[in-house]
Amino acid sequence: MKKLKLFGYLTLFVSLFLSACGPKTPTYKKKLLVDTKPTEGLVFDRYEDVLFHLDTANFQEGLKSIQQQYLPFLDGDLDNPEAVRYLKSFAVDPFIVNLYQKVKQAFPDLHEVSAIVNEVYSHFHHYYPDTPLPTHVYTCVSGVDPDMPPLFFAGDALVISLDWYLNGDMVYEQMGMPQYRARRTMAESLAKDLGQLLYDTYLDKDVKHGSLLEEMVAVGRADYFIEAMCPEIADSVLLGYSASQMDWAEYNEGNLWADMVGNQCLYSTDLEVYRTFLSDGPFTNEYSHEAPPRLGEFVGLHIVRSFMDVHEISLQELMQISDLQELFLDSYYKPKK
Repeated sequence: MKKLKLFGYLTLFVSLFLSACGPKTPTYKKKLLVDTKPTEGLVFDRYEDVLFHLDTANFQEGLKSIQQQYLPFLDGDLDNPEAVRYLKSFAVDPFIVNLYQKVKQAFPDLHEVSAIVNEVYSHFHHYYPDTPLPTHVYTCVSGVDPDMPPLFFAGDALVISLDWYLNGDMVYEQMGMPQYRARRTMAESLAKDLGQLLYDTYLDKDVKHGSLLEEMVAVGRADYFIEAMCPEIADSVLLGYSASQMDWAEYNEGNLWADMVGNQCLYSTDLEVYRTFLSDGPFTNEYSHEAPPRLGEFVGLHIVRSFMDVHEISLQELMQISDLQELFLDSYYKPKK
């Protein structure tokens, strides 16, 4: 009996020791792990499957037969020969057809896409239950057009260009896409991009902030919103960093902050300072070729997380705060060197 009791004590001690030594979930993250309900009424429609299987010999008639079902793509005049010619040249272009084939390989069905959209939508509805979202979701192949966003709302529909999410396929390098941008073509980036679209559409007030600090907090708060839409997203995906860049930022956070403070960057409105800390690119040259871009965004996200660690407010209340400098002061953000 004594041995059993001793064994019980040892088991309890080991359990407590392991739980104490294991990684602790930050307070801000606990707040984001909410119960959600699946979004009802979502309908998914693959425009690319229909377009690339039209009979090219009777292309105009084929387009007209599907026009009403795919108005987000075909709301123009299909009696216009130039419009039909353009659409046909797109549908038979070898490069575009190759993209379509790659999309079919990466997404033979829409289970993964459906799960991502459902997760983001359900989290949005948890926080904003009275805001309706488009339930008709179209997928397409866009040709990775840099002038078009990877996904967007078209009236009462959500349109997703699946060729933007081919998991770093070599086709992006062949197109001349920079490696730092191609890194964001992973399927999990779709959740980030959808969260960003929701933020831009329903929450962004497009307010220009004066200082670098305010801009950092503003973009960090947008990232926090996106994280709330998909709480399991990795920081590297959220920020668009490689694993080594993520390591650099986390290891150097304290020194980076000390440098920003010491060089009086926080309240600067100088465009060159903005460029250093907020511009996209392969790296931040002012620090190192190993340093990721947009280090101001990285710091801004951590300021907002620090604020949410110490304040019992909701996501909605966080989004309504107008004084971002006060938010910073109340965050007690002070990373260790």
